[in-house]
Amino acid sequence: MAVDVARILDTTPDFVALARAAFLKDRVTRGVLWEERYRARHPEVFAAYFATYGDPEQVPAVTHKLSDVRRTVEQAAPVMPGLIEEVEPAVRDALGLDDLPEPLHVLMVGTFSTNACVARVDGDVAVLHCLEWFGGRDPARVLVAHEDTHAWHETLLGARPPEDLAWTAFAEGLAIRVSREVVPDRPPADYFWYGVGGFEDWLPWCEEHRDFLMTAFRDALDAEGATEAFFGAGFVDEQWRTGFYVADQLVSGLGADTPELVRMGVDEGREAIRAALRDIG
Repeated sequence: MAVDVARILDTTPDFVALARAAFLKDRVTRGVLWEERYRARHPEVFAAYFATYGDPEQVPAVTHKLSDVRRTVEQAAPVMPGLIEEVEPAVRDALGLDDLPEPLHVLMVGTFSTNACVARVDGDVAVLHCLEWFGGRDPARVLVAHEDTHAWHETLLGARPPEDLAWTAFAEGLAIRVSREVVPDRPPADYFWYGVGGFEDWLPWCEEHRDFLMTAFRDALDAEGATEAFFGAGFVDEQWRTGFYVADQLVSGLGADTPELVRMGVDEGREAIRAALRDIG
């Protein structure tokens, strides 16, 4: 079943109106206007966002530089619907999925906590695209493919996935794999950083320290806080998000095609990662 028109909810006009009205105000007033003129108008979106990322009690950093964020959002918002409508059918086809309800895509401004995430908006599996992070058309295409994979994967599973280290590696490695299939020939770092600058040395460092990272990941499989250290805001040897590199390495070596991988259950996916790690010696 082809997806002809993606399901898109665009909240950005309310943000742009807020930014234009509030950029000369003091920070306290900006925070109040953020609540009244943006967040309060999309309660279901922000309930989903804060259930996944961010602190609802904290004044978001975007209110400190409204003009810069507004310019970024005004560049991103006209581009994103076309990218989503282009990429989503390609992701579905790469996964070999038919007759599943397509995810909702929400264009929004978050709090600089994440560039995108999958959440539930009024019960729908939804990709929240946080446009304050927009890094250009081509990197955004890669990010859409990555997060859309997670959304279709969650829809197929029928439930929110677990967050343990082995399953996270399986799911993230699959999303990186699909993003490469759907958006090929991008710079290698785009599949991990999506155009965000300042991390030019990250991938070379990971490649140089591959054996260390694989061993550290294996040894941390059942450790408390390991998922945050490898995939969240934590650090491994002063490097951020090294789990994505490990996940890509592991899933690339599993020897199954993409439709086979996405149909693995949670226990099967976990065991595939654990088995791959046992094989490293």
